[in-house]
Amino acid sequence: MPANSGEYRFDVDSLRDPSDLMQPERLGSLKQTRLSFARLLMEKMTAEEWDITLDRADLDRDGVGRAVYTIETPSQLLSFGVFSHNSGEGENTDRIIANDWDLWAFLCEGEITDDLMDDQFEELPHVREGRATPEILIWTRANRSRRFFGHIVDSLAAGHQPDIDFLSTGGYLMRSSGYYGNGLNGTKEFRAMDGDHPLKGPYMAQMLAVYMLRVFGYDLAERMAEARDSDAATLDYDIKRYLGTGNSSGVGIIHYVVNHPQLMHAWLRAREVALARAKSVKPSPEDVERFRAVLDKATTWFAEDDSDTEEFFVSKDRIARELQEIADRVETVRTEEMGASFWTDLCDWAERHLEKETQEVLHSLLLDVYPETCEGLVSSLTASERSDVAPEMSLGELQSLLTSEYQWALDIDMSDPDARRFFWYRSIEEEEPRIGVRGEQDYEEYGLPIGIANQVQQLEDDLDEYGATQTVAEFLFEHPEHRDVVERVQTVHGLSYAEVRANPLDADFVPLSFISSLKAIWGVQKKHPKSKGWVKGTFFQGAPLAEDLTDGPESYWLYPSKPDRAAHWRAD
Repeated sequence: MPANSGEYRFDVDSLRDPSDLMQPERLGSLKQTRLSFARLLMEKMTAEEWDITLDRADLDRDGVGRAVYTIETPSQLLSFGVFSHNSGEGENTDRIIANDWDLWAFLCEGEITDDLMDDQFEELPHVREGRATPEILIWTRANRSRRFFGHIVDSLAAGHQPDIDFLSTGGYLMRSSGYYGNGLNGTKEFRAMDGDHPLKGPYMAQMLAVYMLRVFGYDLAERMAEARDSDAATLDYDIKRYLGTGNSSGVGIIHYVVNHPQLMHAWLRAREVALARAKSVKPSPEDVERFRAVLDKATTWFAEDDSDTEEFFVSKDRIARELQEIADRVETVRTEEMGASFWTDLCDWAERHLEKETQEVLHSLLLDVYPETCEGLVSSLTASERSDVAPEMSLGELQSLLTSEYQWALDIDMSDPDARRFFWYRSIEEEEPRIGVRGEQDYEEYGLPIGIANQVQQLEDDLDEYGATQTVAEFLFEHPEHRDVVERVQTVHGLSYAEVRANPLDADFVPLSFISSLKAIWGVQKKHPKSKGWVKGTFFQGAPLAEDLTDGPESYWLYPSKPDRAAHWRAD
């Protein structure tokens, strides 16, 4: 194996063409990788042996009260404060507009004083109007899983472990749908987390908050069970490892994906470079054995996953069967006959014969076989989002950009009424992203600029009235309505993975693909749709527990097998 990532040689042309990768069906099939934010945080926490401790807690038998955790890192002390509540039945909807949640929590720098807890107790429940203090990094809200949390508490109080077969249908105790930071409500801005700050990478603060919800969920369940019966069981270690933190995301993700093209390009290109590096390696016998091991874990994990994919995702059973087909194909080739193109040939075969989701599992596994292919790429995940109009550009050059980089948008038939069926807006009352049907609501004028293809076509229509030597400045003076799309076209020029090749205004548009792609980048492992515009998932399933972090890095924790039911169905 090459000694470092700099020795991996690959042809830039081997990076996937955006006409393939940036299709919604492909993006919706992406899986977590070593470059996903949750995995990067876990790698950092174990490598640096972070020490997470429950500093104090005051919780009653219903789980109502407060808890404070300290998080010792090599460079800085962090803390996590929780306000636990028991919301009424049916009131915890997970929608961002909801007012009632089972808990509110915040992640901050330094120690949490009683005064800070009192202050945040007043502010956090009013997440849209409340104010954080400068040391606070993240605000979050979460709900207990009505199905799983109550079952665990009941089981432990009765002196035995919960039904692992039942838990496997979801895989979490606590579920959150929002993490507020980077200046929102007065939280610390991301750019201020520089130098040796332990959370200076993209989404590191959010991912730590996700992880801490997992930690608190276990402590809360055990304390509630003990309050019911002093002889209650404690949750088995293997079951804790198997479970993660739930997450649910809706159509607001579409706005994020469309409005952050530079970030999407940076995140996707890093994955593609790592994959191209991995595919270029001539496998050694040790590499093949490693691949077989992680492939076997993934196959079992998908086979054991009982979550419902409905009609929107490929069934987990089918993915498991196709992963076995990959294993069978690898077995047909002797290791000494595997040349430098073996992994490329295997991926090409998978593309011809297997589902896109299975192909993306294969890609993720290759990065796990060759973790060094990700070296040097983490820094590229932090990207500038600066943009501006280049007024001196000629309209001929601008038209050339449209033709070379937005032909996909120009090819969409926007004259078809179904191509402009929807418009996107934000509710004034609830500040919630929503989809409206054109012609059926009277607030189309408040529509948001989500339809990039439509904007590009309108721009091209007006450009036809001007000469190629005229400038962007001259054009925008007479057509200021095109400023945003002109700025976008000029800014993302050369960023091949910036634009999703889809029309969110179309009657057949399925938001799920956008949502699923961003969840994969975050690091969600288990994704299952609630509807075509609402996706649930699980973070950190199989990840080390807080008590494991001080032991340092450990073996591969992804794709955990379901704990043996017989071994855990007992009283402690």
